[in-house]
Amino acid sequence: MPSNPLAELRFLVIGDVMLDRYFWGEVERISPEAPVPVFNLKFITKSLGGAANVANNLKGLGAAVELAGVVGQDPEAEEFLTLAKEKKIGTSAIVKDPERPTTVKTRIIASSQQLLRIDSENRSPLNGKYFDQLKQEIEKLLPTVSGIIISDYAKGIFARGEFPRWVIKKAKEHSLPVMIDPKGLSWGRYQGATCVTPNLKELKEIAKEEGLYQADMPKVCEHLIRKYDFSFMLVTLGPEGMYLHHPEIKRRFPAQAREVYDVSGAGDTVIATLTAFYAAGYPIERVIMLANKAAGIVVGKVGTQPILWEELSPFC
Repeated sequence: MPSNPLAELRFLVIGDVMLDRYFWGEVERISPEAPVPVFNLKFITKSLGGAANVANNLKGLGAAVELAGVVGQDPEAEEFLTLAKEKKIGTSAIVKDPERPTTVKTRIIASSQQLLRIDSENRSPLNGKYFDQLKQEIEKLLPTVSGIIISDYAKGIFARGEFPRWVIKKAKEHSLPVMIDPKGLSWGRYQGATCVTPNLKELKEIAKEEGLYQADMPKVCEHLIRKYDFSFMLVTLGPEGMYLHHPEIKRRFPAQAREVYDVSGAGDTVIATLTAFYAAGYPIERVIMLANKAAGIVVGKVGTQPILWEELSPFC
């Protein structure tokens, strides 16, 4: 196994953190009370979700990680922090807001098939007091990291557009790359980021918002890069792979998955791998090839699971 070039790097992930819960079981009959399946629960597992899954992927790749976000003051927050501690993910910039619940996604799974997802969340903007606390903790970490990921799941932390703009401004002061996993149509909040990684649906939505109804993918990406001052863009295309729009390379990368069991969290793996190897100085084409390979590996796993260095190292 080659030595890990990421082992000396440290990253900061800022975003909407979540606790993912999985109820595993079987369905063997229909309820006599209503025409719905009866789910026979076997066991429950928990994992880090949302921005925390991005951090978990970076940790799986062998890098050090700090996580910045907001949880509630509830038992789910303690479960979340315990999981992060077990993964050795830094949580000094996790702020507790007693006025909102910890975001939890609960998935009901039978025979490797997801039957239902239950979300518990509060998408309202974060209270100003907690924003100030979050910013203070982030500023302490900036001199210690090699790159930043903004993981926007539209759960409230980026409801005020000035916050991601503040992060990008501070990152530039420290010459740090900032990669964005976007949500919504207000892309002005990402102005000046290094790279934005929408999926195809998100790209079509922002293209429509920008009045580019008939434009092809390269034209849409070129417009967005110029308007919002990005260095490059990476569009994830699901089973069709990825499209890179970069000053040096503009091309598609075919999907690498052999079997697809669960696509949840694949975007988190892509942006984590992209950021890690970009910060490590790999050529951009090689960076995208590795991100594509990592995505192909994780979609072959059931549930939200990270990429591991041992799985990706043969391709490095």
